[in-house]
Amino acid sequence: MFTGFIREIDSVGRIVVPMQLRKELGLTATGSKVEMFSDGKQIICRKAVADCAFCKSETDLVEFEGKYICKTCIDKLKANIE
Repeated sequence: MFTGFIREIDSVGRIVVPMQLRKELGLTATGSKVEMFSDGKQIICRKAVADCAFCKSETDLVEFEGKYICKTCIDKLKANIE
């Protein structure tokens, strides 16, 4: 028995995420990003959240060459350079 939403995959592999789920996750703006991966048995789809490349913190992030680094790690890097 299925629970939740059932959606068909279209001819180019797309699936429409139901509005109720998009609202719950705050994915209402065009360009909102999701992360998808598989654990071998299922596809997991979740709201993409930027995090620090070093410590995985999600706060006080600065983007540098496509990677995010938190201010705490930036301070640690600066201290090691000086």
